[in-house]
Amino acid sequence: MAFEEQLVNGRYRLLGHLGRGATSLVWRARDERLDRVVAVKQFLREPSTDPGTAAETCDRALREARLASRLRHPNAIAVYDVFEDAGSMYLVMEYVPARSLTDLLVERGPLPRCDVLRLGRQVGAALAAAHGDWILHRDVTPNNVLVTGDGTARITDFGVSRALGEHPAAEEDVVVGTLPYVAPEVARGGEAGLPSDVYSLGATLYTALEGTPPFGTSDDPITLLRRITENQLAPPAHGGPLTGVLMRMLERDPAARPSMQETVELLASVGRPADADVPRRSRLRRVAVSALAVSLTCAGVVTGVTLTDGPETTAAPIQYPATTVTADHTVSSTTTAALATRLRAAETPPTPSSSPHPTTTAPAQGGCTARYEVTSAWPDGAQAQVTVHNDRPARLSGWTVTWVLAAGTGIRDLWNGTLTQDGSSVTVTDAGWNALLEPGASASFGLNEIRTGGRGAVPVVSCRTN
Repeated sequence: MAFEEQLVNGRYRLLGHLGRGATSLVWRARDERLDRVVAVKQFLREPSTDPGTAAETCDRALREARLASRLRHPNAIAVYDVFEDAGSMYLVMEYVPARSLTDLLVERGPLPRCDVLRLGRQVGAALAAAHGDWILHRDVTPNNVLVTGDGTARITDFGVSRALGEHPAAEEDVVVGTLPYVAPEVARGGEAGLPSDVYSLGATLYTALEGTPPFGTSDDPITLLRRITENQLAPPAHGGPLTGVLMRMLERDPAARPSMQETVELLASVGRPADADVPRRSRLRRVAVSALAVSLTCAGVVTGVTLTDGPETTAAPIQYPATTVTADHTVSSTTTAALATRLRAAETPPTPSSSPHPTTTAPAQGGCTARYEVTSAWPDGAQAQVTVHNDRPARLSGWTVTWVLAAGTGIRDLWNGTLTQDGSSVTVTDAGWNALLEPGASASFGLNEIRTGGRGAVPVVSCRTN
């Protein structure tokens, strides 16, 4: 066990405790080689003579270091180094004088909607960047969101994260994550996918807004799991215009949730509510966590924190000429193969009569199905989303969607795909990062239409694999 003022790895002087989790300690430390303050996470293990225990601790530390170090984003805690010293594994991270969102809510009570929106955009942008690199966080909770004195939100603790496609065999029959923020599919014992992080972020924002998690808290985990799996969810009482976005993020069906980048877009479109939020007494209770819950504190942090928008990744469509590749770092909501197989049997494409906007779905011919949906319209244009679904029993390595433009219709810009156009014939291929689709999984791209001939017709699109 390390102790205060100890020098580890010959360069990091431990200055004091910042937090403790079930399997780790976090120290404030000074890097004497670079003369800077850092946070050092020490991984703990139960005393054991089994050499496999030490190996598991080492593997866990290395996995977190590898995944977290891949993510470089202003709203994520950076990882600098990993090492072993005197039989213990250590992870060196960026030091941020901040408090966890949990501590902030206990002190101040529920946050105003405008602050929840900003927090959601910042954390969502960091998670979208992680998803763009196929990294699942798997434990998005108020405990793992840090808020600095100037209001910047940072996501931390990738201790239970993993790369998409990494084999989860060692976690069979184990619910990974923190109750009550796990997604229904995870609570049912299924495998976590990108939509699971979207759900957990939605539950975190719900908690920030209401002061209590979506399904409340319970000392009986079985009761809480049942509420989550049965989706016994009431809309937030103070959500206002934010309610619709939160309810989409908290959909029981993973395929019905927006991707993380689409979530950032939705949060950005809500805008600041006109009415002032009335302070409400916090109903938040601390809940037991299965992973590290670190609260980095600093005497200089003032009591009243105002969340502000720091540097972040925005998600508005980028206007480019029609022949330009506009592949940003968005990632579509995909599910892992095991989960997608179960969902596919219950999946029913929406019909025009049940959707507020026109849609068309072409029959599967080339191993994939494409669905064109007008999501919003105005007198001289519209915005549309095209969803590509893998209908093959094997993974897709690429896809192409084609259609013919109606008379008087053009494309002003397109994102998340590569557009080529020959007269009225349109071809969109994947943007590279969204080319791989597991069986039953989906990807999407968006575009803005220009309409010079009145109301445009919804085209029939076809899809083929590359």
